[in-house]
Amino acid sequence: MKIVITGRNFDEKAKQVLKGNEIVDYSYLNLGSGADPNQMIECIQDAQAVICGPEPINAKIMDACSHLQVISRRGIGYDNIDVSACQKRNIAVLRTTGLVEAAVAEHALAFLLYFARNINQENKEMHQGLWHRQRSMGAKNRRLGLIGFGGIGKEIAKRAYPFGMDIVYYCRHPHKEWDNMYHVQYVDLDTLLSSSDYISINVPLTNQTKGMIGKEELAKMKPESVLINIARASIVDTQALKAALMLHQIRGAAIDVFDHEPCTDSPFIDCDNAILTPHVAPFTTENFQAMNQQSAQNIVDWQQNKLNRKYQVI
Repeated sequence: MKIVITGRNFDEKAKQVLKGNEIVDYSYLNLGSGADPNQMIECIQDAQAVICGPEPINAKIMDACSHLQVISRRGIGYDNIDVSACQKRNIAVLRTTGLVEAAVAEHALAFLLYFARNINQENKEMHQGLWHRQRSMGAKNRRLGLIGFGGIGKEIAKRAYPFGMDIVYYCRHPHKEWDNMYHVQYVDLDTLLSSSDYISINVPLTNQTKGMIGKEELAKMKPESVLINIARASIVDTQALKAALMLHQIRGAAIDVFDHEPCTDSPFIDCDNAILTPHVAPFTTENFQAMNQQSAQNIVDWQQNKLNRKYQVI
């Protein structure tokens, strides 16, 4: 098979998994979610398989790439792929479930602790020659609200519990056994919003979750609360969140995902109470190596009809 790699930072060790196939590596182009569809067509038009990151693959691209049989997503989110179009064209969609969740949970906790202990402000003042000790909000006995309780939500809960946090969650299909397993409690969304000190968004982007946190939801949050978005930008109304931050309706926000990426003109740039990172929640050395390996192995297993169903979307 001709296998095209569009996702960034794909390593040589992972390519060895694909030996025996024709491999074309475009990872050096740094395409990302803002990739031009025509450029994607140019890259993958003769390929039977593609290993991608967040680059969009829609029906137009599929029609121009008639040889395409399988898309291996290096990650767990697949909102960049038109899955219904894949179904109509019998194109398999694979992902690296079970690998990215821990790294993303680490990033969410880093955001939380940033606001919990004011490390950045304390460091800045020390470098200015100031000795100005302030009490911080901390994490112990504070409530963490998890919107979505899939793999990432569970990994966050596992890491937050040792800090002594009170953890609640909201999702479409709660399970009572999770209470003891993850030291959490299910609550409705309104209760989570109005009672949590830190709120992490961990749901996939779907028609149901798009815009689920808007002006009304932000108004229900406590003035001292912090919103963490490590999921997808479109889940939150960007302008409503900016207004809430500028008016200090909430204490702060930590954002790793943006409406267009790469993003160098975020509307939150002038919000001092917004912490911004360039979609790097999964960017650990170990995690990328594991995702590269699994995204390659998924194609091999698919070729040999040995694919573990947990990795397949359709």
